Amino acid sequence: MRYVSTRSSAISADFEQVVLSAIAADGGLFVPVELPRFSPQEIANWSTLAYDELAWRVISRFVGEAIPEGDLRELLKAACSSFSHRSVAPLHQVDRNEWVLELFHGPTRSSKDFAAQLQAQLVQYFLRKRQRRALVLGATNGDTGLAAIEAFKDCEDAELVLVYPQTGIAPQQWQQLQAVDQQRVHRLALNGSFDQCQTLVTEVFRDWPCAEYEAVSFNSSNWVSVLAHLVFYFHAVLQLGGGQRPIGFSVPAASFAQVYAGYIAEKMGLPITQMIVATNRNDALHQLFLKNHYSRGQANSTLSPAMDLSIFSNLERFLWELYGHDGDAVRALMERFEVTGEMSMANECWLQARMIIDSYSVSDAETVEEITSLHRDTGYVIDPHTATGVLAARLYRRSLVAPMVTLGEIAPGKSARLLAELGIAVVPVGDDELQPCGSRLSGIEADDLAAIRQRLQALPKEAT
Repeated sequence: MRYVSTRSSAISADFEQVVLSAIAADGGLFVPVELPRFSPQEIANWSTLAYDELAWRVISRFVGEAIPEGDLRELLKAACSSFSHRSVAPLHQVDRNEWVLELFHGPTRSSKDFAAQLQAQLVQYFLRKRQRRALVLGATNGDTGLAAIEAFKDCEDAELVLVYPQTGIAPQQWQQLQAVDQQRVHRLALNGSFDQCQTLVTEVFRDWPCAEYEAVSFNSSNWVSVLAHLVFYFHAVLQLGGGQRPIGFSVPAASFAQVYAGYIAEKMGLPITQMIVATNRNDALHQLFLKNHYSRGQANSTLSPAMDLSIFSNLERFLWELYGHDGDAVRALMERFEVTGEMSMANECWLQARMIIDSYSVSDAETVEEITSLHRDTGYVIDPHTATGVLAARLYRRSLVAPMVTLGEIAPGKSARLLAELGIAVVPVGDDELQPCGSRLSGIEADDLAAIRQRLQALPKEAT
């Protein structure tokens, strides 16, 4: 399997290089030259497979000869072993032909565990092969960083650096990030927004300051994140229709990697008839699909903080698909966005996207009403992020015949305080009494690229 940059087909890589990477040399993201395609009968034959076996059927086609079959099977089995539910991602019915795909049964109880667990296995495998060390760097507003810490805790060949905003993280997630006291985990608080954290991290990768380390992103700019998300679309379609029945999906917009994965899963052969992108009041994606106008803005705090952002890296991969793999067109769009903070697609590309994708912006008031009404009517509890998707699914589904599946992003127990205020008792996830142990990397200004480079260069050069 060969991969190229979204901005130039002249920049290519194999799967190993893609795993041990962040962005391509020209600033683009790696994408496979061709997507594997499966026939309806081939997919239907996977209906009874365990999750790790299904993952092998899907992911192995993107790996090629980079990992022997036996090794890849073991890596995928290990990546699934930390999930507490037998089915890894169970489905729960919430209404007539409406379902929630529970993606929160991993060790940190969020959907971020899928990508983190898979990435840690693959990164460690290739680091041992190369006899190299990696600096795994990324931006987080809570759950992504916690999932990375848990996944990489036993990877002795990697130093993990988390860049996060001083404000804008839910109190419980902030306490958990601060309480981590592992030698190979380093925290860097930024005096800025999460979007600024993402931008600063991207700039670091463009001019990598640590030649002794492989540069690896734990954010969804790394292709492994998309691979992990692909599998649970196949899982859901097989569970509800044996791979034959048309299915719709509603995706709370905490990561565009999930939207993009669903989009290409349909191209790979899944009978996905609709994708709904659910946003909160930070509605950059909603405006893109509603009006063909995407803009970088100041994020507002909401009840669904993982969705409080306006920059989505995987939008670039989506554009590459829409523009027929035209790297020059994608580069022009992205460079314009980086300068102006705004973007519009060519009209024919926007119409192509709208053939399968709809969107809806959900207010905090609507989020609260959805949580309380669903609990009242069914006894089922959802977190605020999942609530945006459940409401959007009900309001904007195109077919009452095709099952509609909302991605359940985060365990309700991670929102125990809010739910208690609504009169809904759940067992909290995490420890509210965690005491911060202090960060070895202190605060930094949002535009101070030199400072973060200096901090990274000061990290240990040998395993600790």
